[in-house]
Amino acid sequence: MATDPVCKMNVEPAKAAAKVDYNGQLYYFCSESCHKAFTEAPQKYAGAAPPPHSSHQHGHR
Repeated sequence: MATDPVCKMNVEPAKAAAKVDYNGQLYYFCSESCHKAFTEAPQKYAGAAPPPHSSHQHGHR
């Protein structure tokens, strides 16, 4: 299962209404309206859930 980055709904990738590749990451959407919202402001939604390994970039040891 994937999570729609706009509405946070669980989406089965094979049945997603739309998908988009943004910065090398695939995002799946439950509806065209969520897809449209993402394409209008991808940084707003793509930044909502940082990848688990992003903490390496903060300089923590």
